[in-house]
Amino acid sequence: MAADNAHYREIAEKRRILRQEYGGLMTVSELGREVGYKDSRDARRWAQEVGLEPVQMGRKVKYDVDQLAKIIVMRRGMA
Repeated sequence: MAADNAHYREIAEKRRILRQEYGGLMTVSELGREVGYKDSRDARRWAQEVGLEPVQMGRKVKYDVDQLAKIIVMRRGMA
């Protein structure tokens, strides 16, 4: 039970940090910077591989920081 609470606290903290930096949504270039890709094509590919769904906003595609926070925390230590 304590491990679950710690896990949810980590997600909440990462969400807070991402929201402070990017607001609620981030561009593909911001996503790339956050996850370590310089090429936006690589960032898009990474997002698709981990199940981070894009949000279509007119002609632009953005990514939800709450989903990203959860994915980042869940993937920690999985190498």
